[in-house]
Amino acid sequence: MFESTVVESKKHKVGVQRLLTLPVSIALHAIVIAAVVIGAIWTVDFPTNSPAQVAQYSVAAAPPPPPPPPPPPPKAAPVQQPVTHMEIPKNIQEMAPTVVPEKVQPVAAAPSNAGVEGGVEGGVEGGVVGGVVGGVTGGVITDTAPKIEAPLRVGGDVKAPIIVTKVEPQYPEVARKARIAGIVIVECTISKSGDVTDVHVLKPLPFGLDAAAVEAVKKWKFKPGTLNGQPVDVLFNLTVNFKLN
Repeated sequence: MFESTVVESKKHKVGVQRLLTLPVSIALHAIVIAAVVIGAIWTVDFPTNSPAQVAQYSVAAAPPPPPPPPPPPPKAAPVQQPVTHMEIPKNIQEMAPTVVPEKVQPVAAAPSNAGVEGGVEGGVEGGVVGGVVGGVTGGVITDTAPKIEAPLRVGGDVKAPIIVTKVEPQYPEVARKARIAGIVIVECTISKSGDVTDVHVLKPLPFGLDAAAVEAVKKWKFKPGTLNGQPVDVLFNLTVNFKLN
């Protein structure tokens, strides 16, 4: 009987312990989890500026609205043209003739000094009887052609000059030894007297050949170019040929 009481007492204790173990275990786990979460939160460094503040700082203020357009200029006042009123006489009927005259007297023409007795119809006012059309009797014919200063290009009414004397150039020894040959083209002015002036090289050659060509053409003589039969200065191109013997 005592043993059965002891056994029942043990069973009763074991049952009470089992009932208390589950709530205590849950409470301990909750405490541990809460401690871990609080410790993790405590060690985290939060930024001083929250995302809302950063977004607020990054958004720029909206620009002010544009100013209103200026008002249109006032319309110009219309210009009124002055109106001239013609006065009509009231007694216009009384002013008109009532009787047609049998003979009308011609109106005398005003004297004119434009013509001279013995003059030619279509003459010039102030001319002299017996004068020459476009000139004066006994006058001197003057050259009215414009003076041409700048040299002209050959073509049209400008005739080309004709060569009279041609001097061969001196072949530089350096160019001869280097076996250099070819042509040199120069532009020059042929004066009214047939002389060669203002020589410019258009197509040169090395080793002094172009200089020798310039010295040679300056000694050439031409029959000058003409314009309407009169000698004039003309621009002309000359070619000097250098050949090796």
